[in-house]
Amino acid sequence: MGMSFSLHLVPDDIRLVAERSKYAEDNGFEQVWIAESHLTCRDHNVALALAIENTSHVKIGPGVTNPVLHDDSVAASAIATLDELSGGRVLFGIGSGDTPVYTLGKKMARLARMRESIAAVRAFTRGETVEYAEGVNVKMWCARDIPIYTSAEGPRTLAMSAEVAEGVIVGSGVYQETVDWVMKYLNEGMANRDPSLGEMDIIFGAVVSVDTDSVRAREKVRARVANRAHHNFRMTLDSVPDPYKPEIQNLLDNFDVSNWRDPKHVPLITDYILDRFTITGTPQECVDRIQEIESYGVKSIMIDPPNQDFDESLRMFTEEVLPRCV
Repeated sequence: MGMSFSLHLVPDDIRLVAERSKYAEDNGFEQVWIAESHLTCRDHNVALALAIENTSHVKIGPGVTNPVLHDDSVAASAIATLDELSGGRVLFGIGSGDTPVYTLGKKMARLARMRESIAAVRAFTRGETVEYAEGVNVKMWCARDIPIYTSAEGPRTLAMSAEVAEGVIVGSGVYQETVDWVMKYLNEGMANRDPSLGEMDIIFGAVVSVDTDSVRAREKVRARVANRAHHNFRMTLDSVPDPYKPEIQNLLDNFDVSNWRDPKHVPLITDYILDRFTITGTPQECVDRIQEIESYGVKSIMIDPPNQDFDESLRMFTEEVLPRCV
């Protein structure tokens, strides 16, 4: 097997984020992505800085920020500062906006705004002159080359990502038909890809739970999957087979974006939803599932362990699963 892995962290406790980032670096993870959700978590840029200071070579980035809550010039200065602090190992993750955006009554960024923001942040961080507004040309203090990754689920966002981003984090699930559906739109965008961006780094996200008991492993992640699934299906239901669309609509109709971690969402997560977004079970079952996912053409997975028993699940993954998959 030749799979690569990255780790997704939620900054509930920034010192734990730093410790887990170091653990990821020491145990073969290639990237660490730190979530932004400022209403429910600690500030992601502070968490990123602390993680950078506690590591030496793992790549680190926001997973992900958005152009709704951040001015492009401010976002660029922040990520350039973090890249300087890290010695050049920072990645810039950007999406259209999720829970913190909706909770504030705002709407996610449109595709044109995403494209505009990616171009602006790239130009700002490279030290190029940017037309910030009509007749207003500005240049920032830095001259850095920071890879930009998008978070993408919908057809148009996937295609756009393949055109303009160095990498993409896909949250659409890890079923065969889902991976095929994603690659269809990424390949459409590849036809218009800027050659200077190089080969695209395509990462599929999965909620991962490892336990000695298969059923217990599955049940630990139902609450976590609710937010992941809601965000994905809010973008499109095109990738959902018709028999499962009613249960997806039930999730969309009853999900509370202001309290995405609430256990009340657990009954909304059917087996189809759970299996689509997760890798769960005993160590051997997880290895088998990853081998299956690799057979679909997936080369990189971002794992998101459950809130419950996070460190134990991460330990079992790194000791009993990861070495058999890389």
